[in-house]
Amino acid sequence: MRSSHQPRRTVRLGLAALTLALELAVVSPNTSFAQAAPAAPATTPAPAETGGPDVQGCGGDYPVSGGPTNGAGWFYTEEACQYPPISGLGPARWRGFTVLDDERGNFWTEFRRFGGVDVLGYPVSQPYHYPVGSRDGYWYQAFERGILQYRPEDGRADMANVFEQFTEADPCASDQPDDACIDNKLLYFGIPKPQSVAGSTDASYGPEQRMGWLTEPRLLARYFYDPVAFHSSEPDRGGSTAFATQEQAWAFFGLPQATAQRMVLRAPDKPSQELWPLVHSFMAQRFQKAGLELFLEDSTESFGMPLMNGDDTGQLFDPTIVPGDGKKGCVAVTAVGLLARTIGIDKVIPRGALQPEPADPHPTAFFTPYIPVTSPGQFMTQFQLDGTGFGAGEPITISLTDGLAPSAGSAPGQPLPPVTVHVDHANSDGSFTQVVTARVGTYTITVKGDQTGNMYAQAVNLTVPTVNLFLNRPTTCKAVGLPVGS
Repeated sequence: MRSSHQPRRTVRLGLAALTLALELAVVSPNTSFAQAAPAAPATTPAPAETGGPDVQGCGGDYPVSGGPTNGAGWFYTEEACQYPPISGLGPARWRGFTVLDDERGNFWTEFRRFGGVDVLGYPVSQPYHYPVGSRDGYWYQAFERGILQYRPEDGRADMANVFEQFTEADPCASDQPDDACIDNKLLYFGIPKPQSVAGSTDASYGPEQRMGWLTEPRLLARYFYDPVAFHSSEPDRGGSTAFATQEQAWAFFGLPQATAQRMVLRAPDKPSQELWPLVHSFMAQRFQKAGLELFLEDSTESFGMPLMNGDDTGQLFDPTIVPGDGKKGCVAVTAVGLLARTIGIDKVIPRGALQPEPADPHPTAFFTPYIPVTSPGQFMTQFQLDGTGFGAGEPITISLTDGLAPSAGSAPGQPLPPVTVHVDHANSDGSFTQVVTARVGTYTITVKGDQTGNMYAQAVNLTVPTVNLFLNRPTTCKAVGLPVGS
C-alpha cells in the first residue's frame, strides 16, 4: 500500500481549468444554492480552563494534559454518547476520546493544523497501529471525516490513505461479485469502487490520467478549496481560499481513485444486483485519502447493513457522512472515520482502539437515541438507537410503550400503538445500532437483551431532535461550486 506515497511533482492542473474551478467557487449568493445552504456551523470549542459546552447531552468537552513530559490536548465525548457515564466512583463521568500530544505523536497539534472539529470532525478512536495486529510502525488516530497518520521523522501528521486501506485490509475476491469485502459494502452505500489506470505502476500511480477523472465542476472546486484558516506555521497557505499548489490538495485528498458517479441503489445482501431506477441522493468521488459527495437531494437515506457478518449488523442512517452534512447543494467530505469504525472494525481499526476512555469497570446496558428534526403535523418518523452493554451476539428486543401523540391545542395527546423491533444479534462487543420507525410522539423505550436480561429504559420525545447531531453540528457544506439547479 502507498501509505506514504506522494504523487510526483511534475503534474500541474492547467491554469485555465484551475481558474474555472475557483470562479465556480464564488457564485453569487442570489442562487438556489444560497437558499439550500445550511446555517453557519457552530464554533469549535477553543481550549479554555472551563472546557467546552455540553452540546449533545453526554458531558462537556474539556482540556487535558499529557503529563510532565508531554503536551496538552482535549477530551471529546461526542462520539461516545452510546456509552453510559461511569458512576459509583465519585461524580458520574462521561466517556470519550482524547486528542493529545504525547509519545505516540503530536495528534492534538496536527488535528488543529488540519482544521480541528470543523474540518475533520470529532475523534472516533484512540491512537492505534495499522495494519491491525501490528505492535509498531506509525501511529494513527481516526476522526469522523479523516484519519491522521503521525510521521515522527517529519514531526507532522499526514492524512492516511484510508480508501487504499479499505481495499488492502479486506480485498474483494475476484471470482465472487458479492463477496463481503469493504469495497462491496462501500458500493452498497453509494461509494464507487476504485478504478485502475492502464500501464500505471505503484511508483507512478498514473497521476495525469487520475486527475483527468476530476471533471465535475463542483467537486473540482471543493477539491482545490482549503477550508483551514491561515496559520503562521504554514505561511504558504492562504487559508479559507484556494490551495496555492496542486500538491496541497493532494496532501488532503490524494489522487482520484475513480470518476464521480451517482450510484444506483443495490440489494444489501447482493451488491451486484442493481435496483434501477432507484439512485442515491448524492454523487460520490473517492480519492486516496478522503472522499467528496455532492448532494442533489436532502439526504433521508437509511440502510440495512450490507453483507452482515456478525459484527456490523443492524440498520443505520447514512454512514458515509457526518449527520447534518447531507443537505441539498452541499459538497460534503465523506466520513471515512465513521466508515472505518463501522465496516472496518478489526480490519482497518482494531476493536480496542474504538473503546472510549476511561474503561468502565462495571459496564451496564445503555442506549442513546439520535432523533432527526420533524415538521409540524408530521405523522411518522425514523430515529436511530445506538446501544452498548449487552451480551455478545445475543438477540435484543426494543419496545416502545406508553406512547402519546403531540397535544393539539388544549386537547391532550392521543394514545399511540406500541412498537416492537427485534435486533437479530448484538455485535461481539455487546453493541448494536438499529433504526426504528414509529408515530411521532413520546414513548417509554425499553431495550432488553433476550439472553442476559440486561435492560435499559428511558422516556424519549420524538418531537425533540438530538441537538448537536441535527442542529448545531459543524458541517462541511461550503458555498463552493454551482447551485444544483444550474
